[in-house]
Amino acid sequence: MLLCRFYSLETVTFEYRIVMRINKCLFSVVVGFLFMFPPSLRSENVTIDDKSYQMDRLIERRIGPGTTYLRLRLPEIPLNVNMVIADMTNEYVRVENSVANESAKGTEKIVSAAMRLSESGHRAIAGQNANFWAVSSQSPDGKLFSSQTRNVSIRNGKMVTECNMASEMAFGGPLQVTGLMGISPDKEIYIDYCQPSMVIRVNDGIALYNVSQCNKGVHPDEIGIYNSFYGSDTKFSPISSELDANGFYRLAEGGDATEVILDIADGEEWMGGRFIDFIVREIRTDAGTGTLGNHDLAIVGRGNGRTKLANVKVGDRVALKYTFRFSPSSSSVYPLVETAIGGNLLMMRDGEVLSRCNAADYDSMTYPRSLYGTSDDHKTLYMMVIDKSTDPVYGKSAGLSTAKAAQIARHFGCAYMMQCDGGGSAEMYVTDRIVNKTTENTPRAVANCLMVFDDSPADSEISRIEIDYPEEIVSLPLGATFAPRILAYNRYDSLLDTLPDYTLVCSDGVGVVDGCGFIASDTPAFGTLTVVCGEKSVTRQISVGGALSSIGGIASDNTDSVLKLTPRMVLPGRNVGLECPFMSAVEIYNISGQLLSRHSVPDLDSFTIAAPQNPGLYIVTAVTGRGRFSQCLVVG
Repeated sequence: MLLCRFYSLETVTFEYRIVMRINKCLFSVVVGFLFMFPPSLRSENVTIDDKSYQMDRLIERRIGPGTTYLRLRLPEIPLNVNMVIADMTNEYVRVENSVANESAKGTEKIVSAAMRLSESGHRAIAGQNANFWAVSSQSPDGKLFSSQTRNVSIRNGKMVTECNMASEMAFGGPLQVTGLMGISPDKEIYIDYCQPSMVIRVNDGIALYNVSQCNKGVHPDEIGIYNSFYGSDTKFSPISSELDANGFYRLAEGGDATEVILDIADGEEWMGGRFIDFIVREIRTDAGTGTLGNHDLAIVGRGNGRTKLANVKVGDRVALKYTFRFSPSSSSVYPLVETAIGGNLLMMRDGEVLSRCNAADYDSMTYPRSLYGTSDDHKTLYMMVIDKSTDPVYGKSAGLSTAKAAQIARHFGCAYMMQCDGGGSAEMYVTDRIVNKTTENTPRAVANCLMVFDDSPADSEISRIEIDYPEEIVSLPLGATFAPRILAYNRYDSLLDTLPDYTLVCSDGVGVVDGCGFIASDTPAFGTLTVVCGEKSVTRQISVGGALSSIGGIASDNTDSVLKLTPRMVLPGRNVGLECPFMSAVEIYNISGQLLSRHSVPDLDSFTIAAPQNPGLYIVTAVTGRGRFSQCLVVG
């Protein structure tokens, strides 16, 4: 007996049992052979560095309006990839930057953030870690800025941390290295090189004063700002001009700054890309270590920065503007920005993988990756996590370089892509859990993540049901047991949490229904499998034993078959002899019915082929003038 289990998510199990006879002896008695491998439910080829790789879509599931989850397997590398693709034109798709516990300083697990932010009509359905963040061991800023995001972070229009263009510019900056990701209020996505700026203006004056830091610290002669993400009772942080004995920033005593305390103007709202008006409520001189209190904004100036704030008075109108000039070297774009995150590397522009992907070891090595991309029209979001770990279900994943990862994303239509924090932080949330295998036993808490929300109205009425299987045709080996997972959706395409009782019905000859499961026939057959749930139903075609129109029936337990294979169990790449009268072609299919290779044969009665390189169950078909004759071939 050959026992193969095919796994999906934790809640989904496909179990196939295949009983085969070779030379009229039970397979298990002859060789005692047992192996396990994930299902090639839908296979395609992806080109990476001019080489074609088999890529299997193990899961392809609609998880909400306009949003699809993919689990991919590239067995030759080997590689496990998780992706979420969201159509930003769908009216119920919303994407937000989740900030750990609404604080610029700290970390939070993605599952916890999803639960905290979800409510009726606004449910988190996917999420992925985003920015790198400062670690206390990293000098010079790690101790003061520990667990704060590096590069830009904007949540719902309000800045969390800036894209520093001065003393703490991250990873070489967005203008030439990192790029940025910004999402506009009309849900267009921009990922590209970017020239950011942040300024304040007093009373509609001409002068614009540069702001260097947001929710961090203020160096001598700089202006910094603080908002609610910093906290209402956390003291502002003036930074000394001198480092401590270990080369880290240390706090100054204060007293050399002016603090301007403001509230947002009536009718105004936070938004990147335009001026936001505030009203001055309080001026504090000879300060620098005050707190925000219950106000909306604090502007703190030291040295030259203090001088620029000298004429500001209570009641004045002060405007803050943080802008992002995307594609600064070509056709520049200045979008409004409601959501923004930043990484360490822009990997792909206009479909071209950038040479900088190979410039640094971190980017060129095989490694766990967390990547974000968008389509050429800025209307599709791509979220991708590459594993470097051994998944208990899907097997070993070797990790990947940024250049190769970008080519996989390009296969799905991604044109612009950047890298965020990888390694142990690379994690993807789908529906209610982390779906990838992280490098740590427990998924890590992170500083922020990008989260996809289903903003459709709450509705528990079932509009349609689906069988959770990525191919149109469900392909099963002879005698297989199939327990399908049934998905229920409402009229908005929201995936519902619960499903009422349902009934399975199959067409004659393909097998039998056993409760909520299906047992395939012991002989090749082609028919239908139907799920009935109240007044809703779904029907899928089902192929048993490779009985597809292109393959024909398989004589898997008949030594008197027209086609004979010698041997029928073989190691990868070894020769297999075929005997069949007047063969004009020989074809090899995988168990899903996908044609893998075809050899033209000039009317021979015997022929030799090389077995596939990957272990598994295959179907070998001889094409003759009398018809098509098939046999199963086990490679292992």
